[in-house]
Amino acid sequence: MISIIDNPSLAETGRQRMRWFMEQMPLIASLKETYRKEQPFRGLKVAICLHVEPKTAFWIDAILTGGAEHIYLVGCLGTTKPDTAAYLASDPRITVLAKEKDTLEDHQRYLEMVMEQRPNLLLDNGASLILAYHKKQRDWVPLGANEETRTGRLLIDDSGYEIRFPVIVIDDSPLKKLLENAVGVGQSVVDGFMRCTSLLLGGKRILVIGYGWCGSGIAGKFRAMGAHTSVYDTDPVYLLKAKVDGHHVSEDLNELIAQAEVIVTSTGRFHVITKEHIPFFSDGLLLSNAGHFGFEIDTGDLRTAADRVEAVGAGKEALWFGQKKVFLLENANPLNLSAGDGNPIPIMDLGLGLQASCGVLLASGKHNLHNGVQPTPQEIDSFVSRQMLNL
Repeated sequence: MISIIDNPSLAETGRQRMRWFMEQMPLIASLKETYRKEQPFRGLKVAICLHVEPKTAFWIDAILTGGAEHIYLVGCLGTTKPDTAAYLASDPRITVLAKEKDTLEDHQRYLEMVMEQRPNLLLDNGASLILAYHKKQRDWVPLGANEETRTGRLLIDDSGYEIRFPVIVIDDSPLKKLLENAVGVGQSVVDGFMRCTSLLLGGKRILVIGYGWCGSGIAGKFRAMGAHTSVYDTDPVYLLKAKVDGHHVSEDLNELIAQAEVIVTSTGRFHVITKEHIPFFSDGLLLSNAGHFGFEIDTGDLRTAADRVEAVGAGKEALWFGQKKVFLLENANPLNLSAGDGNPIPIMDLGLGLQASCGVLLASGKHNLHNGVQPTPQEIDSFVSRQMLNL
């Protein structure tokens, strides 16, 4: 199978860009040396769905070093870095299916192409590979899968499929919740917002929708930068937590929308912001998303309802509704990755270390995991934590 990428000539640019990231990821570097000796992925065809960016690329190199026969990499929507895709695709052991402007239809086509290769292991983000496998009757069963995100866990739960193999949900790991989600996502979303808009945060009225581990980190980081933060969540327990954390809250989403200058969605759900909310938008409102899929904001319906849509610079569109103008940032793709470089490198060193370690467990076949979703085993959380403490 031939890679489908934007520009193969960017491979050397991608290679050069990798150097800084490799220097800052000691856990993956250490695991790579262990895998070189132990070959935990020997002979396996590994399917990966993940953001195609330098931190991912170094992690994939560790899996290849661990003996993987071939890697099939499908990018996530709106977050592919073309130079990284070209760098990875230059290795004949890697097939990359990821372009910067891929559509959902492209993404689904890539997934089916990968399923035709009958991979042994699925390392997933957004449950794309897991759900693609179950959409058809397959005559083979992979060793197992992991799922990185809360969005993916929700999609699996909502699918109604009887999952035919073990799925380790990385997002259920206390280590991931406490560090990657609560700490890393907040910093990277603020960074992506600043790169996209170059606006002052002090005094800005920012509404965060969804107050899970990611949403709480996002709201906290914006507040630390001087923003006036509001929070909406469908669960009153989370709203109460947001209130005692110092954010303005309400159970009336429309009321909060009307007060906001910036909205950031972080729910793991689809169609959180729709055309029904247009009457409550303030003039100049900035709409953005931090969840895995941009479908948290119904961009199609908003554009259809708009009187006029125009580009106003890289990553920014203006949607006119009568005399009111609303800005859509990065087509509602994850703001931290589409406008920036994603979570801080040390945070992703840890997160990718969790994924790699879960992959090793699944590949070994020596576990007590059951078919269906389950949290990351405690021994892996402890192992990765100790490794990071000692580096």
